[in-house]
Amino acid sequence: MTARPEPFFSWTARRVELHESESAVLVLDEVVPVGTGTARLIATRVDDVDYLALIVGDVADRHDVSVRVVDEEALLIEGSRSESSPEILIGLRAAPSIGGCSDARHVDSQLCLDGPIRTMIASIGVKSVVVDWYHVISAVA
Repeated sequence: MTARPEPFFSWTARRVELHESESAVLVLDEVVPVGTGTARLIATRVDDVDYLALIVGDVADRHDVSVRVVDEEALLIEGSRSESSPEILIGLRAAPSIGGCSDARHVDSQLCLDGPIRTMIASIGVKSVVVDWYHVISAVA
């Protein structure tokens, strides 16, 4: 068996390579203050569904940028509490919408395979992201 040398390995996360050819039309691209610094708030709209992300730190031409899904209403608060930089926070609505994504696994699928979230993230110049694909549902005591 032949394997490519891979600098990234995790049992619970997956690296997703992004390409410059993937891009979305951003309907929002604003610099916003978070905590002691600034972040970039971006959004795209596809088939009347809005997708929102907060980019904490400089992600241009970076590899292995972590992606985390947070409640859309707490996106700026979570961004100000971010402990790792750079990081991409995806805003997820608490209530499911028709045609929209309503859980973290759906977001992970869009990033790993194809979808509006992947093209939105690729449009900001990041080379690869790291997506958790193992979500703890409950803890056993």
